[in-house]
Amino acid sequence: MSDLPCFKEGVNMSLRSFHTPLTEAEVDEIYQLLTPKQRKYMDAFTKRSKKSKWLEVLALKKGIIVTEDMDNEQLAEAVDDWILVEILDGGRGNRPFRCECDMPLRYQYIVTHKKQNKTYKLGETCLGNYTRLTSEIIRDIKKGFHSIHLERDELLLKIYRGEKTDIKEFAGIEIPQSYLEQIEHDIPLLDKQLKKLHAKRMEELQKQRQSERERLKEISYQSRQHRTSKSCTLPYYYSYHSSPKTHSHLCISYEELIERHLNELKQIRAKEELIPAGLRKDWDIIQDIVRAAKRREEVDYSRFKLLLNNLKIPLRIQ
Repeated sequence: MSDLPCFKEGVNMSLRSFHTPLTEAEVDEIYQLLTPKQRKYMDAFTKRSKKSKWLEVLALKKGIIVTEDMDNEQLAEAVDDWILVEILDGGRGNRPFRCECDMPLRYQYIVTHKKQNKTYKLGETCLGNYTRLTSEIIRDIKKGFHSIHLERDELLLKIYRGEKTDIKEFAGIEIPQSYLEQIEHDIPLLDKQLKKLHAKRMEELQKQRQSERERLKEISYQSRQHRTSKSCTLPYYYSYHSSPKTHSHLCISYEELIERHLNELKQIRAKEELIPAGLRKDWDIIQDIVRAAKRREEVDYSRFKLLLNNLKIPLRIQ
C-alpha cells in the first residue's frame, strides 16, 4: 500500500498493529478518507457498541445472564435502570456541551432512567452522582468502551489498507445479518468475526464428513445383512420386526449385535452407578436381552435399541 497517503505525524499506518490504539489525530485523518456510506456505518457502530457494553455491564452486575442473541432492547428491558442513549464528542479542544451542573463539556453522556422516564445530560464527574452507579461499574463501562475503540480502530486500519471481506469464501454456511450489513457498507469484518465464520465453516465440514461416514457405514452394514439373510435361521439368529403388521424380518446375529453396540454397552457399564433409579430396571432388561441373544433365542431388538437410547441420554453417551 505504498500509494496510500502518509499521516502528518509521519506514522506508516500500513504497519500499525490492531492492538495499538490510534491517536485522535490518526482517527480523524482516516475518517476523512471514508465514504459517506462508510462514515455513517462507523458512527452507528460505535454508538450501538457503547450502548450494548453499558447494558451488558449493568446486566452482569445485577446477575442477569447475557447471551449473544440478546439485542439492546431485550437488555434494556432486563436491566430496567439507567440506559445510555448516546455519548457526544465535541472534538479536540472543544467544549460545546453542558452538564446538568452547567459545566462545559467535550464529552456528554446522555442517559435515561427507565422508571423515572427522565433524561439527563452529564459529564463524567456527575455521571456517578446522578446515576448512583458505583465507581467499579463506571470503571468497567469505560474499560468496555476502550475495547470498542480498539475494534473501531481495527476497522479503520483495515479500510485504510484497502482490505475487503470476500463473502464467497464462506459459501454454504449461515452468515449473521449484521455481518452482511457491515460488508454491504464496504466495511471489512473484524478478525474476531472472521474467526467465528471460519470456525462455523469447519464445523459444517466436519458434519458433512461425519454424515458421509455414517452413510458409507450404513451401506456396508446393509450389504452384510443382505448376505447374511440368505442363510440365517432362527436357531442361530433372532428377528427384528420393523412392524407387527408387516412382519418384515431383519436377521441379526448375536455377533452383529455386539459389533454394533459393544462400545455403548461398555460405556454404560462404566457409568453404572450414575444410572437414575427409574432406569435401572431398563439396564437389567438390556443385559437379559444380550444374554438371550447369546443363547440364540429370539429377542425384541426394537425394544433393546429403545431402552439403550433411553439410558444414553442421561449418561451423556454419544
